[in-house]
Amino acid sequence: MRTLRVAVLLVVASFGYGRDGAATSRKKSNRRPTTVASCPEYGQERSGDEGLRLELRNTCAYPVRCTLSWEVHCQGRARADSPGARSSELALSSGASDAVIASGVACGSAGWDIANIRWACERDDAKVRGDPAY
Repeated sequence: MRTLRVAVLLVVASFGYGRDGAATSRKKSNRRPTTVASCPEYGQERSGDEGLRLELRNTCAYPVRCTLSWEVHCQGRARADSPGARSSELALSSGASDAVIASGVACGSAGWDIANIRWACERDDAKVRGDPAY
């Protein structure tokens, strides 16, 4: 039986708000601005005995480039004998989604853990500049 322990690091977007002066007549907006940290959506699911399927969906109005990283640890082996850190890059146009498999296959029948899953995205300005739609 394989034990699956997954640690997911959630990216928390921080928003700064300016101070309202006593003489200011501006109204505060209740809408938070959309940032590249807040619009990609992350999901994961088991992919048979192979590993985890890590998926990102771009809900931004512009293309993004994302990096997914994780660690693979084989049960019953020293950390140094496990596959260790892995990563993959995804380029996502607006509304697109893509996924990678965080695989434990290298561990054989020993069992595996996928841990320290992280993702980060940034606006793909090169793609924006090259696209006549932007």
